[in-house]
Amino acid sequence: MNRFELTALLCHIQLTPEELNTCRAALLPLQSSNKDQHALYEYCFQWKMAPWIYRQLQKHEFLSLFDEDVIQRFKEAYQAVKQENENRNVIAMQFLQAFHDHDIDVIILKGNAFIQTIYADVGYKKMNDFDILIKAEDWQKIEQIYYDLGYIPLGFGWSGEKQKPAKYSPTSVPFISTDFNCIIGTQWGLKSATTHFKVDTKELWETAVPFDFHGIPCKQLSPEYNLVHLILHLGVFKCGTRDCMDLYNLILSTQLDTEKLFSIIEKTNAIQKSRYALTMCRLCSRHIPEEWIKRLPKGKPSFINTRLRKRLEMFGETSDIHESYNDYFQDIEKNVIYYYLFPEFHKRIYYFSKVLRLLYFPDIKNALKFIDKSHRPTVFNKIKARILGPWFSFSMIAQEIGWTYGILLFVKMCVDTLLSPINYLSSKESYFQYLKKKGIEPNQIKKLVQNVQ
Repeated sequence: MNRFELTALLCHIQLTPEELNTCRAALLPLQSSNKDQHALYEYCFQWKMAPWIYRQLQKHEFLSLFDEDVIQRFKEAYQAVKQENENRNVIAMQFLQAFHDHDIDVIILKGNAFIQTIYADVGYKKMNDFDILIKAEDWQKIEQIYYDLGYIPLGFGWSGEKQKPAKYSPTSVPFISTDFNCIIGTQWGLKSATTHFKVDTKELWETAVPFDFHGIPCKQLSPEYNLVHLILHLGVFKCGTRDCMDLYNLILSTQLDTEKLFSIIEKTNAIQKSRYALTMCRLCSRHIPEEWIKRLPKGKPSFINTRLRKRLEMFGETSDIHESYNDYFQDIEKNVIYYYLFPEFHKRIYYFSKVLRLLYFPDIKNALKFIDKSHRPTVFNKIKARILGPWFSFSMIAQEIGWTYGILLFVKMCVDTLLSPINYLSSKESYFQYLKKKGIEPNQIKKLVQNVQ
């Protein structure tokens, strides 16, 4: 049993006696090797599983097999994430209570709900923000609540002013709490309308179920919509055990209506994405029903079908799904955020050039991951990766926001860069002038964005 198989199994919220014996047999040889123990920790830390693995080792009484220095490293990783999440929850209670007082419905999404419903552990994994789903018609009331609480918008948005929900985007400008402990991701859709996915928002709200967030009445998605949301959210390249475990643990912990699930998948136009997500999860967990995958037709050749085929070939050669894992889309996204935080030409051209480099000249390490050949860095594969790099960069963006909107966003950045010298003469308040007026050091915002994983 290699590290991938061991950690993927340990990440299950429920383990059978046979599975526990399998884990014990794999861990026993580590008892006599401090070096191998550290190697396991480094693997868990690299792929962002260390907090949950620590809790599982503790729960199943495997920690006694480890040396004290390794236990301490696992514990510190868990405690750091636990503290971050607790701090975020304190802020969440503040704005969720305000929503409740104003009769505003809100659905808690993904990990911030799973902390209670699946894992019963506030430190199970690091989360970048607190994602919530709202009704579009409530956005302006919610935005005002954020301002009343003193929260800080992460930029001014496209128009630099209060605005109605955009039809092309399912999310608002993120807001940051005054203590910088919480980034709030407010959205009125699960996926951008510019993609080919079509989520039935009306049905989603009608089937939402009650959820208690530390005494504050809220809602969560139905089990079926929860799983579909995780499927839509799973990255094509940002796809490791940590990302898959929410899917397979949701299936393990919840009674799903299979017919309803597949009806939603079909209506959402998510058949290929579901086939990809469930197949990747089945590499981590045999509790993913094989008949579910067989029920999903492969369909026409597509980007995601090709990537699944190549990923399975890579897995067959490496026995690990992480060889193609990368956060490249997030790297691009961060630089786009920075770009719109700085209005002056000399700063915008700097970040625009970084975006161009990421799009057209991905580094060879990530380029090889794009073609699922990081484990075989031959001259031929490097040349192929270099040539195909830009195609993959734009394709990743298209998976998130659609080809049309992705191209329009790129054109808009080109135009905004050419027009940005006018900002030297403009008397309009810039975002950083706004921050300084509020007594906020702009570098604090930059540091917060940089810390997103």
